[in-house]
Amino acid sequence: MWDQQVLSAEAPVSESVDRHLEVIEIALDNGDVCAAQRHLRLVRLSLLDESAKQVPGAMVGGVALTGQEIASLRLLPDGSLSQKDIARAMGVTLNTLKTHLKSLYLKLGVHCRSEAINRSREIGLLPRPLALVTAPVRDDDFSAISA
Repeated sequence: MWDQQVLSAEAPVSESVDRHLEVIEIALDNGDVCAAQRHLRLVRLSLLDESAKQVPGAMVGGVALTGQEIASLRLLPDGSLSQKDIARAMGVTLNTLKTHLKSLYLKLGVHCRSEAINRSREIGLLPRPLALVTAPVRDDDFSAISA
């Protein structure tokens, strides 16, 4: 079939993803939704694999986090994503995500999403949020407006 082109395992991730995206576009143009979905899953896996490589040996209390645990941890701070959305983004079932989160929470020694985010920020697995600093307002700042 046309979508069975071989993608080199040695190609950089960006090249592999670009090729898959081209195949997805062709599949959608041809109305082949199954092929598009298949290649979309491959793109997700490529990106998750690359994401896991960027944090080599992430350790919590002497225990290494798996690539899937790291990938799910990186999606937790986005408050707009439900567990179902995170699972969909990772290309796994909701039950599989829950298994990853249960293992992650156990390794972090936490019980919920917010605790996991805070603990991960404390130990450097996640970046700290940017603090918004507001400048003090002086009375003379408004003098030009009222004149």
